[in-house]
Amino acid sequence: MNFPKLIVVLLAASTLMTSCVSTKKYNALDANLKKLEADKNEYETKIAKNQVSLKKLNDQVKDLQTQLDDSKQKLDAQAAAADSKNGGCGQLIGTLKDMAVLSPTQASSLEQSLQSMGNVSGKDALNATLVNNLKAAIGGASDTDVVITSDKGFLYVDLTDHMFFNSGSAEVNKHAKMVLEKIAKMLNANPDLQFMIEGHTDNQPMHGGCMTDNWDLSIKRSTEVVRLLQKQFGVNPARMVAAGHGEYAPVAANDTPAHRAQNRRITIVMMPQLDQFFKLLVKK
Repeated sequence: MNFPKLIVVLLAASTLMTSCVSTKKYNALDANLKKLEADKNEYETKIAKNQVSLKKLNDQVKDLQTQLDDSKQKLDAQAAAADSKNGGCGQLIGTLKDMAVLSPTQASSLEQSLQSMGNVSGKDALNATLVNNLKAAIGGASDTDVVITSDKGFLYVDLTDHMFFNSGSAEVNKHAKMVLEKIAKMLNANPDLQFMIEGHTDNQPMHGGCMTDNWDLSIKRSTEVVRLLQKQFGVNPARMVAAGHGEYAPVAANDTPAHRAQNRRITIVMMPQLDQFFKLLVKK
């Protein structure tokens, strides 16, 4: 074989080998590309399915939130209606609890007391709770012997004079000392509470004895109660004021024996601050 033919053969062989290698690479790359495209289609399908599932979940969350909002509005409306029925006491109790006027335990106790009163209005319920608690502190005296009222931030505990004194006398009887001991415990349990002891009489004039008139009798009776609270039962005298109104602050007309009996009384006037007032509403 001459040299020119040899060159032609070599060139042909080289071209054939190059062509074979390029085909193999192409086939491999093509197969890899197809696999990637298949993987891409699979992932896109999964993403589409996940997006559908996510949309369903979001729709469910929206539905649940709507139901929750509706339920909350209904509960708020029911609570507002119940609070309005109680004269706004629930909101007031919550405010006092937030202000630390009432502890959570005290607030819960007061709420239970109000709930136990059923359909009684809020103001009446508070007054009834206060009356019951103070009467319990005094020892459960009968309604005819103890009258407890509140007005303009003051608490008035009226005790009939026959619980304390004999007719026309300022000497405290044995029964009165028992009642005063219970009152002293309640007062000593609330050391920041300021109060005044008032004496009252009917309009019947004094006849003889050591008393000049009803002024004299009412003042002597109030000072006698104050002395006992101080000396026998340990109430701080700086907290107390003794006063006598004579016959000039009646709670009833002096036209019958029963009405005159209502006017003959000892009144404990308590002057609590807001926090003390509401703590008196809660049983210890």
